[in-house]
Amino acid sequence: MEAAVNEPGLPVEIVRIGRELGKLWESSGDAKTRASLINLVIYTEAPNSLEANTRLLADIASRHAFRAILIFANPEAPENQARAWISAHCHLAGKGQICSEQITFQLNGDTAAALPNIVFSHLDSDLPLCFWSQAEFREPLDEQLWSWIDRLIFDSRTWSRPTEQFATMRRIAALAGPDFVLSDLNWTRLHPWRFALANLFDHSAALACLAKISSVRIARGTGSETTALLLAGWLAERLGWSPDGIGFVGRDGRTISLAAGPADHECIASVELSGNGFSFRLDRPTGSEFFHARLHAPGIPDSSMTIGAGRERLTDILLAELARGGRHPLYLPALAVVEPLFLSAWDNAR
Repeated sequence: MEAAVNEPGLPVEIVRIGRELGKLWESSGDAKTRASLINLVIYTEAPNSLEANTRLLADIASRHAFRAILIFANPEAPENQARAWISAHCHLAGKGQICSEQITFQLNGDTAAALPNIVFSHLDSDLPLCFWSQAEFREPLDEQLWSWIDRLIFDSRTWSRPTEQFATMRRIAALAGPDFVLSDLNWTRLHPWRFALANLFDHSAALACLAKISSVRIARGTGSETTALLLAGWLAERLGWSPDGIGFVGRDGRTISLAAGPADHECIASVELSGNGFSFRLDRPTGSEFFHARLHAPGIPDSSMTIGAGRERLTDILLAELARGGRHPLYLPALAVVEPLFLSAWDNAR
């Protein structure tokens, strides 16, 4: 039986999900093998998001096996209704196919409050639970839900009120277990930038300039304000700068100005670190998988180079995060440096 057009799989009764999944694999015989490394829960409150998320899951299934629980919740809906679908994402492997399961829920009205039960009752064994919240965190917090999660995935770039959300994120972390991991896709998105900026200072003459930087200029696209701020926070934390007015102050008391201006770009367009007689700049054209670097400093011939930057697609960012597995030890320290200085003022201006 085929699913209805635009539906994310085969419609099933919620109480029969386990049985129907069993039938799905029985009917496939030996041609398909079910595989799963993690439980991946995606929670969204965005209308019409089920189709896009299903495509994303299909895209990552060939490189990271999972049981996906995709939940669209509409707590404000006038009717209380819960619906469910099942599907599988398969890819060729040898003579057969390897498949990941997807269970999709639509929770309207008061049924949205059943989120913890929906999640817990449909997990695949004792595999790690990765919970990707595409919606902003709601209070009061459900202690049971957050205490079960191994990795919380979110994207601070999408938040309309970052200061409030970062505060809630910290409260969630306090409720979680000792192995809990925070995964901000906005931080993962910056990995190529951080790697490339560090590479610019491999030369000993360039390294000497780090202690003399007096200006940081970041050009960012609309909606990427928090992305630019996190990058500035990483620089400040690594170089020992403290927040000071509209910039930073170094360990030696020098002032470092910060400008994070708009640019015609989807995310970060350029970063320039400069001081008296030197400048180091990275540019990334929209859609490019490379940085263009320009160096000007005493003891180094003026030069330019190309550095690999990888892809900026959400699929690739998510795959990089799922493949990592470990913690992000620099994330919270970088956020702590920049958050009090910039995020509150930015929130108030929106």
